[in-house]
Amino acid sequence: MKRLKVDSVIIGGGMIGLALACGLARRGQQVAVIERHKQPELPQQPALRVSALSHRSRSLLKGLDVWSKVEGFRTGPYQAMHVWDKDNAATIHFDAKEVNQQDIGAIAENAVVEHFLWQVAEEAGVHIIEAEKWQLRTPVSEQQEHPNDPVRLMTNDYEIDAGMLFGADGARSRVRQLADLPITFWDYEQQGIVANIRTEQPHQGVARQVFLPSGPLALLPTYDSHLCSIVWSADTEVAAELMALADNPEKFAWRVQIASDNVLGHCQLDSEVAAFPLRMQYARQWYAGSTVLMGDAAHSIHPLAGQGANLGFADVDTWLRLLDEGLTGQRLFAAYQRERKADSLVMISAMEAFKCGFGSSNPALKLIRAAAFALPAAIAPVKRKFVQKALGY
Repeated sequence: MKRLKVDSVIIGGGMIGLALACGLARRGQQVAVIERHKQPELPQQPALRVSALSHRSRSLLKGLDVWSKVEGFRTGPYQAMHVWDKDNAATIHFDAKEVNQQDIGAIAENAVVEHFLWQVAEEAGVHIIEAEKWQLRTPVSEQQEHPNDPVRLMTNDYEIDAGMLFGADGARSRVRQLADLPITFWDYEQQGIVANIRTEQPHQGVARQVFLPSGPLALLPTYDSHLCSIVWSADTEVAAELMALADNPEKFAWRVQIASDNVLGHCQLDSEVAAFPLRMQYARQWYAGSTVLMGDAAHSIHPLAGQGANLGFADVDTWLRLLDEGLTGQRLFAAYQRERKADSLVMISAMEAFKCGFGSSNPALKLIRAAAFALPAAIAPVKRKFVQKALGY
């Protein structure tokens, strides 16, 4: 068995865990990442899972020397957002020009971002250990009693001593469970249906989202002017209907076309169709002992605004900034939790308000949401605030 002594060990080699690893390594730390899967290959065809990366997320990736690689591989910036309500004529249009920016964000494939983060992490000397199983030999109670002692983990091949343990292992985080960090959660009783759709009309770099009675449908513009990545957050019954059409490309594309009010003309299915369950959760405590949560391990939200990855990258960005400011120990942990928990709860609350408000057929709520659409459209400062939030600031 190999022995490894590092400053930080990260459970989870997805986008967030690898970004953290790269950032820590650039600051001179010895870092290990434990990940169950191999490095993702660059997909030959456009992948289904994408992220709408904000300016803040891209700035982080630029600082890690990753964005230049991602940007050149099927990544498309979008300059505007168009949101409307299927039940009435209410609509909002946001444009990057309103805040003197060239774009609002960029659509990138998750697998592509992970591939290049993995590559940069290895180049920086990060130890990436592929392991299905691992054991924590230093429980949180011992970490709290002896904060200066290393945290010990074991895999089949490695015994690792680390100064810090980070859980970036997703919504069902084992690190969070072992640290006994409580969560609040609820099931949306929805499925996220994802697919790539080829459109008759060019998307013109506009991200579109229509609110339907069964849930929102987003059409995200890709690098190809006639290809959109869709995320349809549909109630369970409608989701089952859509998945039943997965083997009937024409009918599936027709449902998307009708649901989106023919906004991009005739639609064709250009990929397989996949589904994933939607639920909201957040950790009430983000750290214990020498263990800290990041990304979906700390918070997962409705994909309504494509903010899940951005929240995770903001976790990493905040931790690295606090390190650069010289914070250590409990001051560092507390400052990180205070800043990131507050920001995440604001986003979670906003997504839940949108979900409840636009998922209801109550006539009173219909009037309220029509007014909600009208407000940012009519008041320039409010509208600018919406765009700035989309930028990640």
